[in-house]
Amino acid sequence: MNMKKYLILLLWLHTSAMAGAKNDTIRFDTTPKTPQIKWKHRYHQTLVMKLFLSQSLFDGKYKRKDNGKSEVFCTIPEALEVIKKIDHLTVGIPKIIYLVGWQYNGHDSKYPAWFEGNERLKRPEDPNALESIRWLMRSAKKYNTTVSLHINMFDAYEDSPLWNEYVNHNIIARNKDGTLKAGEWGYPISYAQEWKTGYTKKRIDSLCALLPVEEAGTIHIDAFHTWAPIGKKGPGIPPFIKEPVSQFLDFTIADETAAQEKIFRYWASKGIDVTSESAMFLRETAFEGLQPMAWWVNWGLEGYLKWPAYYYTGGVDRSEWGRLFGTSMHGEDIIRNDRENLSGFMKAFCLNTVIWYFLNGLDRQYVAIDKKIKTVGYSGGVITRIREDGHFYLLQNGKILVRNGNMLLPAKWLKTPALIAYSEKGFKNKVWRLPDGFDHIRSFDVVRIALHGKMFLGQIKNKYGHVTLTLWPDQAVLLIPVKENEK
Repeated sequence: MNMKKYLILLLWLHTSAMAGAKNDTIRFDTTPKTPQIKWKHRYHQTLVMKLFLSQSLFDGKYKRKDNGKSEVFCTIPEALEVIKKIDHLTVGIPKIIYLVGWQYNGHDSKYPAWFEGNERLKRPEDPNALESIRWLMRSAKKYNTTVSLHINMFDAYEDSPLWNEYVNHNIIARNKDGTLKAGEWGYPISYAQEWKTGYTKKRIDSLCALLPVEEAGTIHIDAFHTWAPIGKKGPGIPPFIKEPVSQFLDFTIADETAAQEKIFRYWASKGIDVTSESAMFLRETAFEGLQPMAWWVNWGLEGYLKWPAYYYTGGVDRSEWGRLFGTSMHGEDIIRNDRENLSGFMKAFCLNTVIWYFLNGLDRQYVAIDKKIKTVGYSGGVITRIREDGHFYLLQNGKILVRNGNMLLPAKWLKTPALIAYSEKGFKNKVWRLPDGFDHIRSFDVVRIALHGKMFLGQIKNKYGHVTLTLWPDQAVLLIPVKENEK
């Protein structure tokens, strides 16, 4: 884009932003919110991912028990290599990685038990898989990464070591006639009954004794629903029926919800935060103030208006609101599909997580909506904008910092100031106005961000608050201010 067109676009964006701020705006309530429990991690400033290790296999149409086989995607030693690469690509951003399929034969194997690791994943030099997982949890700290576990507290399987106990104590949900309530994946349990019988605390205590989850300070509970994802097919019939999980017992949905709150608080009593798959899916409440992060965000504008990022965050939001308020990345499928090269990781990180991190550090001030444009205003003169044609912009006091697949933003997680630039399709000799706080710096070292570490490419100079950059497709670089005595 030539300079004349750039200035016209900039003027249009800035003028329309000011117009949007004056007409038909929704203002945010900026009153600070205090969580009900004290969280150990800052999820709105942490890249949270899953790493899929293995999958248990089964016979037949429904998974009710394993067939003894396991499909391994990533061993424990391989997992540390992945974590190293991710730390290089993310330039040391704080990370939490949950291990999926660490137990028994892999993902969704032998719940509700959590007593053994998948021996196919272990290091050759370790006596068992659990010792290898402990090694990984210790070793990952060197790469700005907290490793913890992905678990499930809702499902039970027929071959679980706890199956008979849970059946005999009516913890596994039953239909009104007393028959077990089977789902496509296992059998749901009653949180209220498990809590009442004392098995919830036993289960959590046993896992904390097994692996250093308390030291990690976080855990991800998959499918932490209040009622079961079991439905009836037919015209006009909802896919999942909202009803108490165990029709055989006297517990209501409110009772099950209350038990879930107790579960959040019991984990918290051990210094462990609970993240989960969603906020509202198959739940009466989002458990705001108890759950700091949802893997999938589906709360729409209403949720962003109610909950500041530090109070409740994602995760991934694939809606337009996710772009305007920032959405992080998952990374799980990228790792699973290409563990060696992590193809697609750089794009997902730069065009999602970096923007999300930057916006999460600002105060949300207003939302302006008209037929053609949606705008969100932040502190520090920052706005995000989506036009009706899908074009996305992020501006700071009139400076374009992100436009669709190109970005230049502060990497605020670094200890010393630096900028991160990225281009999805590449550009040649593109002129950028420097963000606030960087426009006084005379020159920058340009350092390539790569899978196996950083690479110095050269220096560029600040010319009247602008820098000129050339990037290849899918390339990211750091712009590191050059100190005066180093030139």
